[in-house]
Amino acid sequence: MTEYTTNQNKLKVLLAEDSPSVRKGLESFLLKWGFDPISVDNGDQAWELIEKDPTIRLAIIDWTLPGLSGIQICQRLRTRSNAPYVYTIMFSARKSHEEKLMALDGGADDYLVKPCKPSELRARLGVGRRIIETAFGVQSKHVEASEGTEGAEQPIGETTKSEEDK
Repeated sequence: MTEYTTNQNKLKVLLAEDSPSVRKGLESFLLKWGFDPISVDNGDQAWELIEKDPTIRLAIIDWTLPGLSGIQICQRLRTRSNAPYVYTIMFSARKSHEEKLMALDGGADDYLVKPCKPSELRARLGVGRRIIETAFGVQSKHVEASEGTEGAEQPIGETTKSEEDK
């Protein structure tokens, strides 16, 4: 087991999402797919966890968070030195080409518009896992790509009506 995995040899994924329903859905899929999700509902908590826990190597970050924004977190990640690389997926409802470019230029490794199909998020997490494992020698246990997605192609990342009214 390497220093970047939990006792169950699962890769940790920081999940920074302020919508409770979206966060709960993402947590469920991450667990099903063999990841160890660590969830927060604001950018300040996300940054604090990243700074304290060097075993976090993957992150799914919403653009619009209370406290630090997703962009600010990505920018901070790319300017810190002597710290493990965190592969970051910006998960946002922002759809414009310019906003996607802004996120990628700001330090995100990938950009995914919500809502999205679970299989697409899973594939992008797989890319992040491969990069972390190949480039940094981190090994983790994971569920095969075809497992855990049967009948699960309902979009994730949709907010409930009561959350949209806030």
